[in-house]
Amino acid sequence: MSLQRRRLLQALPATLALPLRAWAAEGRTVAPGRFLLIFLRGGFDGLFAFAPQETRLAELRPTLSRALLAEGKALGQTGFTAHPGAADLAALYAAGELSFAPCAGTLDTSRSHFQAQDLFEIGSGAIHGRTGFMARAAAQLGAGSGAISFTREIPLAFRGGEIPPAVAPLSGSGLDLPQGRLLDAIRASHRGQATGEAMEQALATQAEIEMATGMEPRASRGAPGGNGLSSMMKTMGQILRGNRRMSLAFMDIGGVDTHANEEAALTRLLPALGEGLLTLRDTLGAEEWQRTRVAVLSEFGRTVRENGTRGTDHGHGGLCLLAGGALTGAGLLGGFDGLADGALNENRDLPVRADWRDLLASAMREPCGLDAAALDAVFPGRPRQSYRV
Repeated sequence: MSLQRRRLLQALPATLALPLRAWAAEGRTVAPGRFLLIFLRGGFDGLFAFAPQETRLAELRPTLSRALLAEGKALGQTGFTAHPGAADLAALYAAGELSFAPCAGTLDTSRSHFQAQDLFEIGSGAIHGRTGFMARAAAQLGAGSGAISFTREIPLAFRGGEIPPAVAPLSGSGLDLPQGRLLDAIRASHRGQATGEAMEQALATQAEIEMATGMEPRASRGAPGGNGLSSMMKTMGQILRGNRRMSLAFMDIGGVDTHANEEAALTRLLPALGEGLLTLRDTLGAEEWQRTRVAVLSEFGRTVRENGTRGTDHGHGGLCLLAGGALTGAGLLGGFDGLADGALNENRDLPVRADWRDLLASAMREPCGLDAAALDAVFPGRPRQSYRV
């Protein structure tokens, strides 16, 4: 990490905390707790992280299941095993601070990143809408609570609300640069300088990752990858700990669209994600962690069978993680039907057994103090299945 970036990250909590603390001091009510969404953009392969202890797994995933079957850690009595790279996630599960739904998602069958992400962030079951579900949640909480997005711009989930969230980008590493002549001009202006050398190295690294994994860069929509995630989570934890009125928070991570050489990409991301959640917990401290619920999920999962380039293609049901210090108990949510052909969606994907709106509504219910009617307004049309989280 560069000195300039390190100073920025160190200064950011103090920069943001001053005005936010001033708002909290006005005597307004504060929600009982906090809901934080971490959105994995690109279609995360949940079966790589948590997989069932079934003999057919090795047949369906001869290379992608190898490390998990050899060195994975059993997740209690759920029948699932965590990839060795997900050791920190398994530790959270063992501590009773993480539950998971292996077949979460939307009933929409689109395999388009952009349509699926829009549908998720709008949260009404439709691909178009005037407001995102986080904006509707903020409206239900009212002026006494605050919202913050740790992104470079306001995400669709927060758009359309009367009061926009605070925006606090945690990373400047996303390479959402223009192409063609404009990029050439930017490169020329930095040529011969340290910034130019750093830019060329970053562009080369990004191109290498995209070529090796078959990732579509646009699927990340400018979200940073997992590099430096622990530092970002620490900064986020410092900001949230200093501003208790921030009841809603959003963060996104890119780089999970793994059509080829998936193992190389996800064995980097999984430890970063697990370490990041532990860092967030430790930075928040026991009291704040108790009043926090974290949801981690993606727009859809991946195919059950690995493809010919040791990757996976766009699927349907995917993994949802729910974490926090006051869960009612770690466990498997939504059920799982196994890996037999008859149990799969279109004989290729995990089905959806838990609607993402119900999972998020269950995670919001206690920390945000929202009743069923308020949650119906946040997620109109949800099936209304309640989960103990």
